[in-house]
Amino acid sequence: MALALRHLVERKGQTGEVVKTVSTTLMIDSICRKHNLTLHETPVGFNHIGDLMMHKDILIGGEESGGISIKGHIPEGDGIIMGLLLLEIMATEGAPLHEIVADLQAEHGPAHYSRLDVHLTAQKPKKQIVRALQDSAPATLNGEQVVRVDTMDGIKFYMSDNSWLLIRPSGTEPVLRTYAEARTPEAVKALLEAGDAMGQRVTGH
Repeated sequence: MALALRHLVERKGQTGEVVKTVSTTLMIDSICRKHNLTLHETPVGFNHIGDLMMHKDILIGGEESGGISIKGHIPEGDGIIMGLLLLEIMATEGAPLHEIVADLQAEHGPAHYSRLDVHLTAQKPKKQIVRALQDSAPATLNGEQVVRVDTMDGIKFYMSDNSWLLIRPSGTEPVLRTYAEARTPEAVKALLEAGDAMGQRVTGH
């Protein structure tokens, strides 16, 4: 999504607002800041993105799972159009994908990301889990100060070094999903481990 956003703005001169879910990379935020684009953040689920795409001038909307769409197309995630756009990016840059990604990381990263899904023995109410996590929120994670806590969808901890940890109970099945983004793979692993430990304390899994 970050590759596509940068291409649409810098190579094609397109404008508009941007929408992403709470579990999506902060590289999107960095690109939006650079080009003074309005950024909307929604709970997980393309229905939230689609609603905004139908009512606002949205240039691109997407989520961590890979569902992405762009202005002028349908307000629903479309892998085919994004695959074609990725080919267009490679053709425009005249470079292989790994070089383009490395350039994006150099400008708007470094960003490493992973997700951990834990199946629970019983489904507890989502609000109950989030409230328990909020009540026991740590002041630091992986040695970094927690500067902001967001409860839009689950609970998301933003750290002083621009890393983040999201713990999100599924609303439809007994699954606790933990997401993390940080500057190194080691930091991502440490955040996921911390998030899993926090999840175990409040769910007993």
